Amino acid sequence: MALNEQEILRGVNQKDLKAWETLYASYYAALCSYADGIVKDSDTAQDIVQDTLIRIWNSDRTFPDIKELTWYLYRSTYNNALFHLRTQASRQNILRKMVAEEVELPDEQFALTVREELIRQLYVYIEDLPEERKKILLMSIQGHSGNEIADLLGISINTVKTQKNRGFKYLREKLKDSVLLFLL
Repeated sequence: MALNEQEILRGVNQKDLKAWETLYASYYAALCSYADGIVKDSDTAQDIVQDTLIRIWNSDRTFPDIKELTWYLYRSTYNNALFHLRTQASRQNILRKMVAEEVELPDEQFALTVREELIRQLYVYIEDLPEERKKILLMSIQGHSGNEIADLLGISINTVKTQKNRGFKYLREKLKDSVLLFLL
């Protein structure tokens, strides 16, 4: 049974392993993508996210709500990514990157954070869809045409179109009140 946000939050605050596994599954890909946007290396980004999650697990910090937890995950990942950049470059490179990042950071990093969180939410909602509709939407997101999806799944193109329309309608409905859409 999937945990809801309150159960995850309570479990994270109490160091419950199942809640942490759910947190990991929900945020890992988005945090890796976010870190990769900063360090420009996916393996390093994965290490940074792992380190971030381990540090949070080892800390005594608790979170009053899921928004605070989400903010803290992204902010910690951001800080760890910058720390990595600072420790991996020479002094001259550090200064050059810091100057470039300070010019770009506020708007660009915020937009990247918002985009990654929106993508994470989309995938959470896609997981709630019926299995066939979920497969069709994921294949569509990956760039497959309607005909390719129909051939791969052995269904008619009309079924693909109908399921895509229903899936996107569901996602629009779920995200219609999302503040994140207005921030993009």
